Amino acid sequence: MGAWLIVDDHPAICFAVKAILSPLGDNSILTATNGLDALARIKENTPQLVILDIMLNKMDGLQILQHIRQVDSDIKVVVYTSLPADSYAERALRAGALGFFNKDRDISQLAPLCQLVLQGYACFPQTTLLPLLNAPLQNKNILARLSDRELTVLRYLSEGLSNKEIADRLILSNKTISTYKTRLMEKLKVSHPEELVNFYHQDECYDGK
Repeated sequence: MGAWLIVDDHPAICFAVKAILSPLGDNSILTATNGLDALARIKENTPQLVILDIMLNKMDGLQILQHIRQVDSDIKVVVYTSLPADSYAERALRAGALGFFNKDRDISQLAPLCQLVLQGYACFPQTTLLPLLNAPLQNKNILARLSDRELTVLRYLSEGLSNKEIADRLILSNKTISTYKTRLMEKLKVSHPEELVNFYHQDECYDGK
């Protein structure tokens, strides 16, 4: 039976998820706490199932999703994150994930969701799928206009990280992060880089959070 992989930068969460999934079968369950370790395990083991956080050091979850599709498109991925579904569930779906589960929910419900995903079902919040089923509908959430990488940089800026800290997390150069900041200012129509820090949370509030 194929291995399962849990990717989260908090060892306690890896332990909790492993405890939830263990009764489901005899699969070996591996863990990784950063993006580079996750990619190494994926290439070495080609896991059947990956439980993937988005907020990771050394490459974030959306980047890892893209790499997984290149390694083996049959790998089933459930995104398990504290980030809002309104901003990230559709992105996860488009990137190839089969499930999205928010950390605010009862973790015991993660097991049946994973079972459905292993059977080939897509498990996403209804609010994620409705816009896709009713396209073309205009998405009023301005964050939806950003690329995955732009949204990631904006989120890190909102957390107060410096250019260097963001560059280190995404394995990019400071110059590249500066380019993303300039692009964000143009798209979000703000005049100063400092305004980007609060923009992410403001938009989430306007979107009904």
